[in-house]
Amino acid sequence: MSKKENVLKVTYIYHSGFLVETADRYLLFDYWKGELPELNPQKDLYVFASHAHRDHYSREIFQLESRCVNVHYILSSDIRKSSSWWKGAEQVHFMAAHENLDVDGVHVETLLSTDAGVAFLVETDGRTIYHAGDLHWWHWPGEPEEDNRWHRGAFQKEIEHLSGREMDVAFVVLDPRQEEAGTWGMDYFLEHVRSRYIFPMHCWDNYRMIREYKEKNDARYPDTRIMEITGPGQEFTLE
Repeated sequence: MSKKENVLKVTYIYHSGFLVETADRYLLFDYWKGELPELNPQKDLYVFASHAHRDHYSREIFQLESRCVNVHYILSSDIRKSSSWWKGAEQVHFMAAHENLDVDGVHVETLLSTDAGVAFLVETDGRTIYHAGDLHWWHWPGEPEEDNRWHRGAFQKEIEHLSGREMDVAFVVLDPRQEEAGTWGMDYFLEHVRSRYIFPMHCWDNYRMIREYKEKNDARYPDTRIMEITGPGQEFTLE
């Protein structure tokens, strides 16, 4: 594969929604609102939904069969019970935590989310891509300390599964609602997992938080590029 053919194109849609384009296929993660770019209808499209929460999953994804000839839906198993929107779609695959799936050149592994559903680790076209969904170090001011301890331990245990893996792209939670704790999950991920590119997500419209995090941490992780997202529709070309 030539250098040009191995380029990844990443488009930020909104919140935790991203479109990744490889030479042969599209990977769409946690799309629920925003404008998708024009798609090549002859390219395979893989649509991932990490869980059924409204900011990660929408019935709109099941209209994408009209835009691409071959569409696979890879959905967290909680969606099977909580939604009927997927019924009628032709190629639907449900995954629980710590499962593996191979679909037409795409290998998918899942981790257990600390909120709902799963996180995805995807290997395809010689690339490894991680999307956290809501797998994160959730720590809420004012919540019982027992709950916060559980979230810390569960998050760190799941991240252990990624230790030693080398990724090309990782989409990782950075949540402004948690105040100072909003960066703990990202900090822990950067300290324990290797990824060439990191895209902060789940920031709602707080793009300033991304910029400030990047400015503070770029020099600490010279082998990782923290990508600055400034608004919906932004495109990134990654070698």
